[in-house]
Amino acid sequence: MKSDTRIISGKAYWAAIIEPNTTFEPVWSVDISLDEKTKAIVEKDGLTVKNKGDDRGDFVTLKRKVMKKDGTSRNGPTVKDSHNQPWGDQLIGNGSLVNVKYQPFEWKYAGKAGKSADLMAIQVVSLVAYTKDDFSKIEDGYVLEQASGF
Repeated sequence: MKSDTRIISGKAYWAAIIEPNTTFEPVWSVDISLDEKTKAIVEKDGLTVKNKGDDRGDFVTLKRKVMKKDGTSRNGPTVKDSHNQPWGDQLIGNGSLVNVKYQPFEWKYAGKAGKSADLMAIQVVSLVAYTKDDFSKIEDGYVLEQASGF
């Protein structure tokens, strides 16, 4: 059973939106921190609210599977900037403020049933750029003199 779409706002964590997460079954996914208003919305939709005692606080994980049940691939969620322009390939870092569009749905599999949500789109309101570097540059820090003559 499909239902109406929802849009919630919150901070994004562990966003695998530009490239899917392939640790297990490939999915695009993001954890969205919840304030009391958005927590009530996702709970009403039957989604699982988690809290691991970290920066995310109360959060929900929204996903979109890369593959459909019939084996064909799906498009990733739409990503736009705050002016509704296409996003490009900039990675979305933890703490970025986003609006997220999702569609709740009911599922049944292997004798179990539940509710989940299809991650449809993300609008980046305020970006915290993700960098793959472990450290940031320290302007007045020590710089190694490069050896010459080799």
